[in-house]
Amino acid sequence: MNNVVTFPKTSISAARQHVAAPFLAKPTEHSHAVQFYENEDFLFDTVGQFLGEGLKVGDRLLVVATEAHRLGFVRHLAEFDVDGAIDSGQLTFVDAHQMLSKFMVGDMPDPDLFHDGLAGLLAKVHGHHAPQARVRAYGEMVDVLWREGNSRAAIRLEELWNDAGKAHSFSLLCAYVMGHFYKEGDTARFMEVCRNHSHVLPTEDFTQLDDTDARLREITLLQQRARVLESELRHRKQLEDALRDALRERNRVENELRAAVRREQKARAEAEASDSFKEVFLGMLGHDLRNPLNTVLTTARLMTMRRELPPEGQGRIDRIVASGVRMQRMIEQLIDVTRARHTAGITVALGEHEQDLLPVVAKVVDELRAADSVPDIVLRSEETCRARIDADRIEQVVSNLVGNAIAHGDPKRPISVVLRALSGAVSLSVHNWGKPIDGAFMPLLFDPFRRSQKPQGRSDGLGLGLYISECIVSAHGGELRVESSAETGTLFEATLPRNHE
Repeated sequence: MNNVVTFPKTSISAARQHVAAPFLAKPTEHSHAVQFYENEDFLFDTVGQFLGEGLKVGDRLLVVATEAHRLGFVRHLAEFDVDGAIDSGQLTFVDAHQMLSKFMVGDMPDPDLFHDGLAGLLAKVHGHHAPQARVRAYGEMVDVLWREGNSRAAIRLEELWNDAGKAHSFSLLCAYVMGHFYKEGDTARFMEVCRNHSHVLPTEDFTQLDDTDARLREITLLQQRARVLESELRHRKQLEDALRDALRERNRVENELRAAVRREQKARAEAEASDSFKEVFLGMLGHDLRNPLNTVLTTARLMTMRRELPPEGQGRIDRIVASGVRMQRMIEQLIDVTRARHTAGITVALGEHEQDLLPVVAKVVDELRAADSVPDIVLRSEETCRARIDADRIEQVVSNLVGNAIAHGDPKRPISVVLRALSGAVSLSVHNWGKPIDGAFMPLLFDPFRRSQKPQGRSDGLGLGLYISECIVSAHGGELRVESSAETGTLFEATLPRNHE
């Protein structure tokens, strides 16, 4: 249908003439034109020309518009006898909202109700006196629907008008304010509106240009803007495609990350279950081994006391007892570790009153000094160091720390054990010279089940002493820390509060 509107030949005297003036004066039969506008004064002028030319040639006129627009059209028809035209039936005004109410069902126009209502209205417009007269119709129901936000219904109504044009003879002009189509994404709907009309009339910005040359320049400028817009739209589409690809890639990475996290959580749970089983097993093993070991030691010691063996066999019994004692220490460590990791921690029995730590520490140091091949152990106490402690457990800490210094220190250089009184606390430090502790190993020093390997040294235990010592110090409310370097040696310091509750 899309007929091209021929520009009229104009001169300076024809300035401001509507570009579609020939069409408005003599619209083609069965035409369906749309006028886009920015300002209502231009709408009134255009529709006024369309209706006024019809009044001149005796056409029958049908205007379906809002009340405000009907009054505007009448003002632009002041040179005509509008009242006489209405009385004679040549001009018929219908309210757009009332007309819509007769065929709208829900949010969409009903085709049967629309065609029945329009057929009756056209019959009324023709009347009995001019059944063959041409009909010019102006309708803005589509614009009303669009203003209400129901663009789907407006486009459907345009289609129904086209269907009606096949059954009835009339020339239809409708109008849309251009502001409906200025938002992003309105292009597709604008094109659909244009496709539903045989003639598309531009807004006043173009139709009121002074001459053909100006209009041609405006067309060229519009073409250039359109090409720029198309280029921008292509660029935007490329960016949107790239963004969608990036989002898909991000979703893929996130899914892989979630899967990796699930695998890591599963592996961690399995590792923790394995560690838990290992620790429980070691604790059970320690308990089960303690009784038969006690029997072996008791028997060996009784044999020594009763002198049941000849002198040459006594050395063998002594070795049995020494090995049994060493094994007994290992078992007690296993039990302590199991208790610490599967209960509230290692329990301590604090005395009712503060006591001096020096006798407790000196007892352990003296016992360790009596062993063979032990470096010199120097014990110093700067002043009386008193605190509420579990003496047996503190002895265990001293034994573990000094034993660790013996195992890993330089056998040719002394081990220093120092007691110091602090403000509200006491400090027990054990220092040795030897190979420094690897910095990467330091975070794992007090957790034997996370070590990748045991430290090198002369220890014949299980490597649980530091962990147990840290648990005992923590149970007293204190802290066990370590410093180690080639220049200063290795220092373990346990800080114990004087009166921990």
